[in-house]
Amino acid sequence: MRKSGRFVVDTHVHSQRHAAGARLKERMKETGKDQVDYTDLDATLGGSEVYDNSPRLLYDMEAYGVDMCVLQPAFGMNNDLNLALVEKYPDKFVAMCHNMETRRRGKEATAQDAYNELDALLSTGKFCGIGEGAIGRSAKSFIEKTYSMTERMDELRLTCDLGRKHNIVVTFHTGTAGGYPITNAMMPENWNPYWIHDLAAEYPDVTIVIAHGGMQGGYMEDLVDKSILVASNYNNVYLETGLYWTELYYKALRYPNVGPEKLIWGSDWGASQPIQTRLGNNPQTFSMQVHKEGIVRHQVDVMGWSLKQVDRLDISQDDVNLILGGNAVRIFKLKTPLTRMFRM
Repeated sequence: MRKSGRFVVDTHVHSQRHAAGARLKERMKETGKDQVDYTDLDATLGGSEVYDNSPRLLYDMEAYGVDMCVLQPAFGMNNDLNLALVEKYPDKFVAMCHNMETRRRGKEATAQDAYNELDALLSTGKFCGIGEGAIGRSAKSFIEKTYSMTERMDELRLTCDLGRKHNIVVTFHTGTAGGYPITNAMMPENWNPYWIHDLAAEYPDVTIVIAHGGMQGGYMEDLVDKSILVASNYNNVYLETGLYWTELYYKALRYPNVGPEKLIWGSDWGASQPIQTRLGNNPQTFSMQVHKEGIVRHQVDVMGWSLKQVDRLDISQDDVNLILGGNAVRIFKLKTPLTRMFRM
């Protein structure tokens, strides 16, 4: 099998999945629907357990020649399952952490509580960064309330403080999948990548990754354009590009001060985001959750789709190797089988 790169690292993977079958049935009875829509997501998954979905992940890694993955928790998931997987397969996985326990506590949990939780996790030396996204609070904290920019920026600074203290990568989420209810009140930086300008300037010693690089779903490019501009202005800011189609890679590669050195591949494997095909459109394929189709239940093959977009790039293989692994090896301090695998 010919791999897409010399040493391939998927920097955005969710190895856990919600055991939501029982809640799906209950919710359908409650709503009278024959399927559950993404708008019912909180009610559907709020009480469901998560389980280790790594057998499917390991299968796809083998199928597509992915050497390592950076594991990230998301809503309803936990840090412990990811850490157990790292300990079981130390040559295949590293993990980022998030303040999952304080998010579960709801309104009474403060940003300082979230900081303390993350500080304790990072002090173990077992995690390589903060993700998916910056310090967060429960979505219930924002019902009938809107963040001020000052309030949220101070929380984002706490995230960067942890990055500086523990010398780890921090991430800021951007983009929308189309179905998940990511509100401006809950995570305003998601819709305002320019806020990262200030953080990158204040924390030049902290490595910042813009998760999804502005493109989590759909094909509107405004957040991508803003994310590219931020990455071009600061040497410590990188773009995660796994949900980019080929033309978006070219857009970032052409932009001065970005190029292949500022791009890291991360497919968002496990996030249940189907790939849409719209023949004759530009782009012809893209990731997006479509409400009328309901919540996807099979294991979406986003890893294969994403690597195909990279394979179409007509650039040097050394540049491809940086995007698919070399930059991640450097910023996440990963071990490789040999030295001098990537150009400086």
